[in-house]
Amino acid sequence: MKGWADSELQFADLGDARRNKRLVRLVEDLAAQPNASVPQASGDLAATQAAYDFWSSPRIKAEAIRQAHQRSTVERVKQHSTVIAIQDTTELNFTHHPSKRGMGYLDNTSSRGLKLHSVFCSSANGVPLGVLHQQVWARDPAELGKKYQRHKKPTQEKESQRWLTALDATQNLIPHETVVVTVADREADIYDLLVLPRHPSSQLLIRATHNRRVKRDAQAEQIERLHQVIEQTPACG
Repeated sequence: MKGWADSELQFADLGDARRNKRLVRLVEDLAAQPNASVPQASGDLAATQAAYDFWSSPRIKAEAIRQAHQRSTVERVKQHSTVIAIQDTTELNFTHHPSKRGMGYLDNTSSRGLKLHSVFCSSANGVPLGVLHQQVWARDPAELGKKYQRHKKPTQEKESQRWLTALDATQNLIPHETVVVTVADREADIYDLLVLPRHPSSQLLIRATHNRRVKRDAQAEQIERLHQVIEQTPACG
């Protein structure tokens, strides 16, 4: 009988069956003891060395590992008529690992690490289905202190583009017959995202930060403000 990691990573293609097998072993070991050190989780010296060799190998690409989980996520999504696609951004803080290269500044500008934007899918009842899309980047230290110039740039040249890129990925990966509701916080209240072309089964649930002008329906001539419309709308739940 296959273990859970073997099943989850069945679509992994790292260019060699031995690498695929090592990936499964790594995931099983680390997931079984998430708070343990690598040597403790690996169990013996040979497995520990194999883990470090795996991570340092130029043949191992993070995207290939993500794609394996992504395909398993899509297969689970296909079993549901409606899914929730939750977008959010987090930080990987490596300030206390100064030897790491390629790190950028974080929201606390004295900290260093990576930014990570994910689309996490769940069923309409809240059952986790997996990560559908991820984008990782490091902020350029040369850009530190220039945030007040961002309004002069088009969206595709700003970090805000991550919301649009993730929505595009969501719509491309999830079958169009599945209703998908993209959920995001007020950072995603971006006009370019709201007007991005969507197929009929793709919906948005965005926490508002701007009191935008809206029409109640396509035929309405009167343009109202979002806050006014929401206050006059009966609660759904």
